[in-house]
Amino acid sequence: MPKALTSYALAALAGMAIVAAPASAIEVDRQEVAERFAEGVEQQRRVYCRDTRLFTLTDGTERRACIDWRAQNRTRLIRTYASLDGPENDAAANLDIARDCFDTAVASANDPYRERFDESAFLAAARTEFARCVRTRNLQQADQYSLSVYETGVWLGGSWEDN
Repeated sequence: MPKALTSYALAALAGMAIVAAPASAIEVDRQEVAERFAEGVEQQRRVYCRDTRLFTLTDGTERRACIDWRAQNRTRLIRTYASLDGPENDAAANLDIARDCFDTAVASANDPYRERFDESAFLAAARTEFARCVRTRNLQQADQYSLSVYETGVWLGGSWEDN
C-alpha cells in the first residue's frame, strides 16, 4: 500500500476509535457490510515464468527454458465493516444480548439492493435499531457499547511474492 494511503488509513482509524469507542473498549463483534473497488488504483497485471527446466539441445548446448507460465491480475478492493465495541470484562449473557442486538442493527441498515454504501445513513439506522434492541432486551452497561464503521483494503488476485 502506498505510504500516503497507509498514513491516511491509520489516521482515519485512530480518529474513529477516539470518537466512537468507550474507554478501554474491545471489539466484541464485526460484520462486513460493503465492498467496493478502490478508486484511483489501477489493476496490476503481469505475466511471469513460475518454473524452468534445463534442456540439452541437439548440438549439445544447454538451455534453460520456462515450463510454467503464469498470468496474474490483481484488483484493489475496499471492505467496509460494522464493528461493535464494548467493555473488556462483561458477563457472557450480556455479551450475547449485545451481539444479538448488533446483528439485528446491522440487518436493519444493510440494504442488499443498494447501489452504494452510505456510511452516515447506515450508522444512523443501525444505532437507532441497536438502541431499541438493548432497551427491549435490558442490556446491562448499554452505555459502554458503541457501533462504528471502518474500512480495510486488500488485493484480490494474490501477492506478487507468490511465484
